[in-house]
Amino acid sequence: MDSKELQGFISDVREDLHNFDELFDYYKFIDDHNIRKIVFNPDNDENFFEGSVIAVLEQRYREFFRSRFNADMDDLVRIDVLEIIRSYLPTIHEKISQE
Repeated sequence: MDSKELQGFISDVREDLHNFDELFDYYKFIDDHNIRKIVFNPDNDENFFEGSVIAVLEQRYREFFRSRFNADMDDLVRIDVLEIIRSYLPTIHEKISQE
């Protein structure tokens, strides 16, 4: 894979996250968040939620990368993907506050 293919992958990740309503419905982030809040009522509920969202999305993009390039994601691409995911966390929080 060359840098153009990697840039295409990163663009696809951004585009996928831009359609976060579909991701929320698919992964049921809000339902999981509410269950966690009701059952466990952790003091750091926000940290738990952010961590779970990041973990699920990172796994999604690792699998997407593997299926697209037939290779594991290297650390530099992983860092880029994690930064993109983190940049969408305010949007995700906004979505939760609307529910």
